Order: sequence, then structure tokens, then C-alpha cells
Amino acid sequence: MAKPETGPLSLRAARTFKAPRERVFRAWVDPEALKRWFIEPTEGRWTAEPQLDPRPGGQYRLAGESGGKAWCVHGTYREVKAPERLVFTWEWEDHPNPGDSGQTLVTVEFHDRGAHTELVLLQEGFPHEASREDHRTGWAGCFDAMERLLA
Repeated sequence: MAKPETGPLSLRAARTFKAPRERVFRAWVDPEALKRWFIEPTEGRWTAEPQLDPRPGGQYRLAGESGGKAWCVHGTYREVKAPERLVFTWEWEDHPNPGDSGQTLVTVEFHDRGAHTELVLLQEGFPHEASREDHRTGWAGCFDAMERLLA
């Protein structure tokens, strides 16, 4: 489950998955794997193929529709250290909640726990509390779907 935030406008979430960290890391950088956990099919759909270039300076772009509202998020990978760590910017290009724009920074760490992987996500720089809480809910849903993918 998501843990409490680490600062006033940041979010920390952690989950342990029953899979080796190479597999959990790959779920974040392989478009076909990402398609299976980032959007719940019962709640939304992809409107374009995910574009991922997981290398420092590489770009990503994800576009979909949830609850009948289109959205698109994009950013730049700042750090890619397989299978240990990803750092990337996160910016809404088209978000269903007006005012939820601006850039945040996401750091994802993958900790080897034997046959398990502890994933720790930190997202910093939210414009307001409501945005942080929306993302907390969104990441929890993503982690639930990722758990099913990796089972």
C-alpha cells in the first residue's frame, strides 16, 4: 500500500512484488509490458501506442482516455540505471483535471529482496494537495495492476 508522503508536495509510495527486480524494471521500460499495467482496461484505454526511449535524455509519451476524458503525459528520462533506478520528469500535456499542470519529478527505485522486489516511488513538485492525492490513487491502481501482471 502507499505510504505517507515525505514532504508537503511530494508523494512516496512503496510496494513489494513477487518477481525479480529485472522483471519489475522491464515492466517500466518495455512498451508492451507498460500497456498491461499503466491503464486498467476496465477504467480506460490507450489512444496511442506508448512511446518510450529509456536512456538519459530520452523522451516518453503516454496517451489514453479514462472516464471518457482524454489525457497525455510526457517527460524526459534523467537517469536510467537498470535494474536499479529510473528518474524522469512528468508533465501533463492534456489532463482531465484543469489546473493539474506543471512538471513533477519521479524517482523509482527497485530494491532486490531475493525472489521479491521492493519498488519505491517518489514524485516531487505537485502544484497542490489535490493533485498529489489524485496521483496517490493513480499509482496505487497502477501497482495493483502491476501486481497482477507480475504474478
